Amino acid sequence: MKYASPFKMNKEDSAITKVLGKAKYFGIYDDASNQLEVIENHETGGPAIFSELKRHNVDVLLTPHAGPGAVKAAVQFGMKLYYCGDERKLLLEAVKEFQEGKYPEISAENFQQFH
Repeated sequence: MKYASPFKMNKEDSAITKVLGKAKYFGIYDDASNQLEVIENHETGGPAIFSELKRHNVDVLLTPHAGPGAVKAAVQFGMKLYYCGDERKLLLEAVKEFQEGKYPEISAENFQQFH
């Protein structure tokens, strides 16, 4: 499975940023190969971000923030969104916590809690 989170910096050990649509980078972790890569976000938000993440075969987006546009785009591109909390953490920490079942899914019914 591939996981992604918004990053502020182009570093593998960058903390997840609270800005989703305007994140400068995205960290992508592939648990099958145990590889983490950082990609630059050339998009300006909305569905274009999810299109780019889908090109990288991302299954799950772990984020501290998501609005209605992000929820709609995630559904459109077949990705799941999960709330990873507001505290500072690295992507690999978030993936571990996700795998332990600690994160609620963000959906059209509850996104207001995470917006």
